[in-house]
Amino acid sequence: MSEKTQKIILRPFTEKDLPAMVCWNNDPEIEYLVDRSLPKTLGKCLAWFTRHTGERNYRLYALENEEGCLIGEAELDHICWKRKEAELRIRIGEKRYWNKGYGTLALREILRKAFVDFRLDSIYLRVYTFNRRAVHCYEKVGFRKEAFLRRRLDKNWKEILLMRIDKDQFLKESAQ
Repeated sequence: MSEKTQKIILRPFTEKDLPAMVCWNNDPEIEYLVDRSLPKTLGKCLAWFTRHTGERNYRLYALENEEGCLIGEAELDHICWKRKEAELRIRIGEKRYWNKGYGTLALREILRKAFVDFRLDSIYLRVYTFNRRAVHCYEKVGFRKEAFLRRRLDKNWKEILLMRIDKDQFLKESAQ
């Protein structure tokens, strides 16, 4: 982690953040690493954002560095309040901030929000197995490998790793 990488600010994602998201959605390298297709135009992105804003089982956050620069986003999706779990998606969209510790800091912040503020017990995520940087980052904060999702008959299928962390594991890891 860089000496300048001191903190990450987690705040609600707003409409003014959408142009940056559109840029990230149109970057082929980022798209290759992400497990979904997101809107590529500002109009479609606005429609997507409007549709999801206010959903009970979805939260979207902007990630800012210590200087207030928007560098990425994090989502809690499929929040199941009864089972106290959710799916996490995160990306550092500004590539100049890759490999500087921001992903780790962002994970800790979103997990703190999920486990402390929302009182969830478990967070899971999906990541491509070839995305070693992301897998390493997830393991660093306490995520454990749970399963592999494979399609043996589809040559174009990218193998997916399912990972999970529970509240107790996160609190134990963050206390160290």
